[in-house]
This record gives sequence, structure tokens and C-alpha cells, in this order.
Amino acid sequence: MIQHAEGSGLARIYQAAGDLILYGGEEPYRWALWPAPAPPPATGEARAQPSELLRASHALVAFTGRHDLLAELADWRDAGTGQDVAVRLIHGPGGQGKTRLAGHVAHLWRQQGWAVLAAHHRRDRSTAADFEVPAFDEAAGVLVVVDYAERWDIADLLTLLRDAHVSGRVPVRVLLLARPAGTWWDSLKGRMQRDLRLLPTRRELAPLEQETGITRTALFAAARDRFAELLRVPGAGAAAAPPALERHEAFQLVLTVHMAALAAVLAAERGQVAPVDPARVSEFLLARERDHWEAMASLRRDRPMATSPEAMGQIVYTATLTGRLGYDDGKAALARAEVESTQAIGQLLKDHALCYPPAAASGPGPASPEGGSAAHASATVLEPLYPDQLGEDFLALSTPGHSYDFPVDLWAQTAPARLLAPPADADDGPVEHGGVPVWARHAVITLIEAAHRWPHLAQRQLYPLLAAAPDLAVHAGGAALASLADLDDIDAELLAAIEALLPGHRHIDLDIGAAAVASRLARHRLAAATDPAARARIHDALAIRLFYAGLHARALAVGHRALRLWQQLAALNRDAYLPDLAGSLNDHAVRLAEVGRRAEAVPVSEEAVRLRRELAELNRDAYLPNLAGSLNNHANRLAEVGLRAEAVPVSEEAVRLYGELAELNRDAYVPDLATSLNNHANRLAEVGRRAEAVPVSEEAVRLRRELAELNRDAYLPDLAASLNNHANRLAEVGRRAEAVPVSEEAVRLRRELAELNRDAYLPNLAGSLNNHAVRLAEVGRQAEAVPVSEEAVRLYGELAELNRDAYLPDYLQSLMARGYVLIADRQFRAAITPLIEALQASQELPEYVAGDIIGPAADLLRLAYAGDATAVTDEFRIVTGQDIPAWMKESPSATAG
Repeated sequence: MIQHAEGSGLARIYQAAGDLILYGGEEPYRWALWPAPAPPPATGEARAQPSELLRASHALVAFTGRHDLLAELADWRDAGTGQDVAVRLIHGPGGQGKTRLAGHVAHLWRQQGWAVLAAHHRRDRSTAADFEVPAFDEAAGVLVVVDYAERWDIADLLTLLRDAHVSGRVPVRVLLLARPAGTWWDSLKGRMQRDLRLLPTRRELAPLEQETGITRTALFAAARDRFAELLRVPGAGAAAAPPALERHEAFQLVLTVHMAALAAVLAAERGQVAPVDPARVSEFLLARERDHWEAMASLRRDRPMATSPEAMGQIVYTATLTGRLGYDDGKAALARAEVESTQAIGQLLKDHALCYPPAAASGPGPASPEGGSAAHASATVLEPLYPDQLGEDFLALSTPGHSYDFPVDLWAQTAPARLLAPPADADDGPVEHGGVPVWARHAVITLIEAAHRWPHLAQRQLYPLLAAAPDLAVHAGGAALASLADLDDIDAELLAAIEALLPGHRHIDLDIGAAAVASRLARHRLAAATDPAARARIHDALAIRLFYAGLHARALAVGHRALRLWQQLAALNRDAYLPDLAGSLNDHAVRLAEVGRRAEAVPVSEEAVRLRRELAELNRDAYLPNLAGSLNNHANRLAEVGLRAEAVPVSEEAVRLYGELAELNRDAYVPDLATSLNNHANRLAEVGRRAEAVPVSEEAVRLRRELAELNRDAYLPDLAASLNNHANRLAEVGRRAEAVPVSEEAVRLRRELAELNRDAYLPNLAGSLNNHAVRLAEVGRQAEAVPVSEEAVRLYGELAELNRDAYLPDYLQSLMARGYVLIADRQFRAAITPLIEALQASQELPEYVAGDIIGPAADLLRLAYAGDATAVTDEFRIVTGQDIPAWMKESPSATAG
């Protein structure tokens, strides 16, 4: 049976065992079976192109060491975490052996009954357009390996992890392989914890030489002897290690040791002196690549290659930058690069494929998730030079500015600029959104990685390129930005130019990079800034970026530094700095509340209101909007700590002020007016003024619907919030049938938003699901309400696990709602567990919050007992180990349920 992919989750392919899935090109990722090691190349092929022996996919040198890590991974696999899915990051520099480790783990786990899959990003050209799904019924579990994880869009990586659940059928373990950890991982880890309720772990892949009994000399000897065997060079066993082997830092990498061993064997074969350091090892091996091109073009061949060795070098350079591409994209790339050849572009591609055959569509080879457009997914051209490190070294050695003997190519000085220049017109090559070539992301990432080892490449290529087109850095994504910001010699002006192009709002992919750029710039700017006001503004800007990246603890600390500076400045010159102090207080209160420190937030928010009121009295036109905003926020802070009666007049004043402002400038202030109306309706309902709340809530919905029709992207979240609240207001006054479609629309919109930015909108979706479940139960649609309530509990549970202070109250409310829905569906026994959990956990809450849990939960327990005393008594004893208390046998209050 053939299926067309509309979703890619593991649960789907689990059900499709034995079928052939056809991919359409728009899926965020694709599956492939993790391949067995490729057979070694024939001796003649290996002699002609020795770099083939270095590919991790061949696994030619016996795997050694890593015993503790292999045992640790086995423990991680077998641990009963209570989760179907577990995630671990293995990170380390390129050449440390991450892919080889994953291949060895795959081999071992397969022997123990596990199925092993590779997940490839949609930009990865190494995967086939179809996937024959294996049968998983007999599998002990599923291991998913994601190489180059840092190069995925974070949204797509989270989608993969979300899709990895197979509903308890088999355990799933996801192994992420990446070069960096740092900011990229911290942000991703937070997203996994918040959004997916996963508890990911990480392990740095340390140099192999740090393990007991393993030395660089032994690693060199093992690789040398294996390569000598494969190349049939019997005398190479005496080839000495390079003098720098023990002292040069680069030889910490297993790949660099293997490269040196290969070079030593090749030198022994020809009676040459082996290269003495890592750069000269690369130089030596790349010279052998050039020998291969010359041999392919030799007139002594029956059918000599038409492309000259010089032109082939330029094509290899281009392929290393672009990565695999489809045929049409590959033609466009060579045209843009202006390869110096009289041959037709099609002939150049064919000749390159002779030297570097495309990897089998589902075959092994390392494949980074960048490349061309979706067409021709199984017919690729411009296979890069592998391993990555050798390809990066080729870029650097081809570029003028180094001191080695490798011949530079003046063509390479401007090749990246030509490749990455925006097209002059629509017919000038394939482009992605934003007008950059489809290979731009891969090219910029490759240059950044190479620049970490080759400073002249950074100075001569990367930095001038980004100075001319800083948008390319933004297009490369958040992890690339973080890596760029980590370069020692990067100019602050260049980072500032890139920073200026970053969106001022949240961005799921860029936030991690924006935080890294802001952190690097903040260090630079703070070192030069002596003016306290300038320093405060630097801290403010950094706090915003950290907050967006999900680094809330750091954001709070950095923002607090800004606040202290504004307080000191205002003490010295109140007139000049009072506005800044008020704004900083306002933001600090929001951040405190966001991390669950709500009681601390109230006096901070109160002071912000007081100062902004003072400013508005001095200059009403200038400061009235700020006062209205702080009043709106302060009302929320008061309500969050149970001061609901006090919150109402504050909220009412915010509405009045925004109404006044909207009359003067409707376009500017209607959004704020709608927000204040929405919040004020909530405040009214909280103090029992429910009839008054309905028209206020209705007006908020009307205004926000009007705004969303004008600018859906900007105002859809606000409309969803108002719909959610308005449904509650309608239900509270008995208009329950009217409330259901309103609540349903809120869920639909918030689900759409959570799919776009799960980090920002998951709490809102959970809230709407919780409310909608209750609305459904109220109108007798209990069967529909049960799964909706179950999803709300699951999502709030994820959030509470990440930040218990912030989300425990919501989680307990969702447990109570679930109990209510189950009782309405006459599942009295099932209602006991969530209600008991809510009652017990409410002891962690402040008294003013716990009161909203204890009374209603107790009444619902009485209602359950009244519905089925025998079943509830039995379940209560199982859950608590105790007999039913007397109070549960009392009649439920009139308001219960």
C-alpha cells in the first residue's frame, strides 16, 4: 500500500508498517532507516580518492573506547522515566566522533531488538522521496538519531519530538547530535521542558584520549594499520606519527588523528615525508584530491573528464558551500559562482558526479539539513567533500591569506559573495522567503564553522560578506547566530548591524541567536560604557532578549541590574530619570510574575503606577499612555495574589484612560483599550459582578475582532484571549449554549497559535481547553468534554513541571475541571484521583489561592460519593490508603457541579 505523507509522526508510521510512504516536500522532516556501515571502497577507488576512507558511514577503523558512555546510554534507554519519549544530546566539535558513536550505538541496540531510524530535516537532500515503513510490533523500542540537530529550525525539531510519541506502544529514545551546546541547547531544553514535558539530558563527547588506556599514539597506530591494509601498503606499518601528535590541540579530535594516519600511509607508499601538523595533513590529503581530478581529466584515459582540474576545484568549493542540491538548483549555483570553464554547466555537474557520486538517496553519509528546494529529492548533485572538516579546510586553503603551500585560487576570494548575492531578478536562480538563495543557510553555517579554525577565512570571507549583507546571518538561524557571536575576533559593529535586523518581538528560531548576539554586544558595550544610564539601557535590552529566549532567570537578574541603576540615577536626578525608572519597574514586575514570584511583583508594580501617575500629572499628554499601561498590569498583579476587590477600580481606571486616548487617536489606542476592557471584564467577574462583566467582555471581543480583520498576525492572540474570557462570562450568567461556540473558537485559534509558537501560546491553549471542557459538560456534551479536559490537564502538567510556582494553580484548576467533567459523565470512580491530587497539592499554595481549590474540590468529592458510594469508597482507599472521611458523606452544596 502507498500512502502520501500528510503527517510524519512515529504513531503514524507505526500504524503504516509495511506500507510505502511518499513524501510531498512540505513535511518538516522525513524518516529513513539508520543504515548499516557501507562496504569499504575497492582498493583502486581508495587509492584514487583516499578521503573516502575517512567517511564515518564506512566505519573502517574499529570502534574503540567509550565504554562508560555506551553503558550510560544503555541505562538511559532502559530507565523507567514514566515517559514514552526520552531525549539526550551528544555534543562536541566536528571530528570528535559523534556520528561514529551513533552508528555504533545503532549497531548494538539493533542486536538487542531495537529499531533505529534517522530523522532528516526537509532541507536535507540525502533522503529518498519515499520510506518503506518497517514493522515495529516486535521491536523492543525505537531509537531516533538526529544528526546536525543544531541546524534544524527549532520549531521543526520540536515538531519531531512532539511527534515521537507512540502512545505507550514502545519506548522511544531520541539521540540528538550537535556541535554546540550553550545558548542553543539551553533555549531548546527549556522549550522541551515547557512545551513537551520532556526532561532532556546532555553529554559532552570528551576527547577519546581522556579514557583510561587510550592514547593518541595508539589511535594513530590502529588507524594507520587499517588504512595500510585497505590500500595494500605493507610497509606503512613503520610510518611514524607526526611530531605534533602529542602536543597539538587539534589532535584531540579522533578524525584529525585518522587524517594524519591516512596521510602517513599515503606518504609511505610514495616515499614522501609525512605532514607534520594538522593543517599540513589537510593540505596533503587535499593534494591527493587534486591528483584524482587530474587523473580523471588525463588524456590517457579512454574517456577523459571534460572539466579541467582547476574548474573541478571550483566546483568542489561551491559544493562544500551549498551542500547537496537538486539538479536545477545545482545548475543555478554553478552559474552564480561563475566557475571558470568553457564547458556547459550540465557537463560540469556530470563530471563532478564522476568524482563525487551522489549518496544513495536513503544511504548513509553525513547529511546536514540545508540544501535546495524540494524538487528532485532523490536526484541530487554537488555532493560535498567529506568529512566536513576536510571540506572546511579546502575552503580555507583555497582562499588567500594563509601561509601554507596549498595553491590558492583568486576566484575563491569573491565566490561566496557571488553565490550569496540576492538575485537581480526572478529568473536569476532559486530563492527562499526573504530573497536569499536556497543554499544560503548551508553556506553561511559552513563558513561560520570553518572560521572557528581558520581566522583568515573569517577576516577575508565571512565578515566582509556579512557586513555587506547582514541579513544572511539572520537567515542562517538561531544556532548559527550563536556560533557567530562566539567567534573571538568578530567585530562588534558587525554584530550590531546583524542585531538591527533581528525582529523586536519573539521569534521561535531566532530568539536563541538573538540572545547570544545581545549577550556578546552587552559585554562589549558595558566595557566601553561609563555612563550609568547607558549601562542601564544595555541591561534592559539584554533582559528583553534573554526573556524571549526563555532564559527567564538570567533575564530577571539582568533586568534587576538595570532597575538598580535607574534607582540610583533617579535618586541623583529625579526629573531626568523618573520615566526610565518607572518603565523598568513595570517590566520587572511583569518578569517577577512570569516566574511565579507574584507576591513580590505587587509592590514593584504598585510603585510603577505611583511614579507614572506622578509623571502624568506633570505632562498628561506624554505620560498618560504609560500610566494606563501600568494600571492595566497592576490590576492583573493584584488579582493574581487574590486582591480582587482592590484590582477592580485599578482596572476600571485603565479602561477609562484608554477610552480617553482612543477618542483622541483611535488607530493608536484601540488595541490597548481592547486589552483593558478584556482584563476589566475578568476583574468584574472575579468579584461577582458577572452581569456587568458580560457587555464589557463583549465589547473587547468586538474591538479585537475588528483589529484581527485588519492585521491577523498582530491581533489574533488578543482575539483568542477575549473569546476565551467572553465564553466564561456568558456561562457565568447562565448563557451556556451561547458560550460553547465562543469557547470553541477560542480553542481553535489558540491551537493555531500554539502550532506557530508553542512556547508563547501553550499556556493559553491549555487554559482555553480547560474552559471549553467545562462549557461542553455544562450543556450535556460530556463525551466530548472528557478528552478536551484530559488534554488540558496534560498541558498544564507539562507547564507546572517546568515552573511549579507559576503554573501549579492552573494545573490544579484543570484537575478540578477534569473531576467535574468526569462526574458529569457519571465516571465517579475516575474523578477521585484528579480531585484528591488537587486537594493535596493545594497545600503548597498561598491561602488566598488555595481557597479557590479546597472548597470546590471537596464539594465535587461529595458529589462523586453521592453518585456511586461503593466505587468511590473503593477508589478513595486505593488512592489515599484511608477510609472515606465523614465530610465526604455529607450532601454536596447547591453550587457543586
